[in-house]
Amino acid sequence: MKIITSKYNLIKNEAPLTVTMGNFDGLHLGHQQLIERVLSYKDTKHAVITFYPHPSEVLRKQTFRTLTQKSDKIELFSRYPLDFTFIIDFDMAFSELTVTQFIDFLRSINVKRLVIGRDARFAYRGEGTIADLKRYFFVDVVDDLVYNHTRVSTTYIKDFLSSGDLGSARKLLNRHYDIKGIVVHGNKIGHKLGFPTANIDYSTYYLPKSGVYYVKVLVDGKWFHGMANIGNNPTLNFSFEKRLEINILDFNRDIYGKRVDIVFMHYIRQELKFKSKKELIEQLKKDEMAIRKLTI
Repeated sequence: MKIITSKYNLIKNEAPLTVTMGNFDGLHLGHQQLIERVLSYKDTKHAVITFYPHPSEVLRKQTFRTLTQKSDKIELFSRYPLDFTFIIDFDMAFSELTVTQFIDFLRSINVKRLVIGRDARFAYRGEGTIADLKRYFFVDVVDDLVYNHTRVSTTYIKDFLSSGDLGSARKLLNRHYDIKGIVVHGNKIGHKLGFPTANIDYSTYYLPKSGVYYVKVLVDGKWFHGMANIGNNPTLNFSFEKRLEINILDFNRDIYGKRVDIVFMHYIRQELKFKSKKELIEQLKKDEMAIRKLTI
């Protein structure tokens, strides 16, 4: 797969294309259905068109928390036999393309067929419709994928994560939810409690519900079991910003500055405020025992 990251007007392509386009945050089952339909056509090359950064960051000028970062999406796209992934620099100029200008862009890179969902919109303020596309391209409109009477979407998956329902999120992602981040220095409170933790800079990833989790952690190419806490540390060293901290079981190495992959396996319990440090330590011991049982 060839990955092309560029401003839209600098992209060049001559081979006829069947494409699907969108943000593809999470690359969930609905997105996967679109890609599989693209690949079902044998008379053209196959491509996806996506955008970076997320449009909300440009248009609303605020941090937007996503299920996947740019590198994650590239890795997930690479699991398919696509010919191209076009990652368009999403800036104000691109956001202001008229319907005609957007269609001219698609024609300029030799798009012949579009595979899209029934609610697809494009161009400035989403003024472009499927009817506009059908004037110039063959358009294959794919029906919504539904789970529990609700359309599968990134927002729906975030709702499951926010409630601690990792199982439903896993079904719709077709994989465990994971966060990749850099290990940064913390306040060493965990070490004093007998549960040393690695504090994770989770960038703009979407955090699941606050609480304790059984996680698997990838460090230097090797997997370990671990206990993660998401929250504000209400008992000791309260933090206004949510933290992601992991205690890697049977592990004693300096990993500051390393990038780790944290895979969320099971939600254990909600974050609690304890009356004393002793009470907190006792609960952490119980959490560790519960997690060790899950690793057997």
